[in-house]
Amino acid sequence: MRYLEVIAQDRSGAGAADTVRFRFHEEEQMPREVTETDRQRMKALGNTYLKCAWFNSGEGEARHLRIFSQNPSADGTPETVRLHFHEGPVIAYKAAVRDLDNDGVFELILSSDVDNDGRANRTDRNRVRALVREFLKISA
Repeated sequence: MRYLEVIAQDRSGAGAADTVRFRFHEEEQMPREVTETDRQRMKALGNTYLKCAWFNSGEGEARHLRIFSQNPSADGTPETVRLHFHEGPVIAYKAAVRDLDNDGVFELILSSDVDNDGRANRTDRNRVRALVREFLKISA
């Protein structure tokens, strides 16, 4: 399975993430750190992810996001994009978007409180939508 791993870290100890790292994983291959060109394309995704407040103290990597698309119809367009927010090996919570009629528009957005503000609301759905939009730009 191919996915993107996003890791935010609070290296300064200020109580908020100040570093975002990205890794591409592909099947059984070793993870690939992104290049500087990739990083420029991922800036919007990183900024949106920082709003989710899912980060590690110091240089830890236990908290991270794995984002991947699925194309069961094999027509080349994703019908589902899944976001798994991990706490180590455990998925702490999930979000997903679905294109129900395979027209390129995601009609269904399933999310919990992805920005960790204590409420699952429209803001969370908008953050999921933005993360997916940016992910699809770089995975295309």
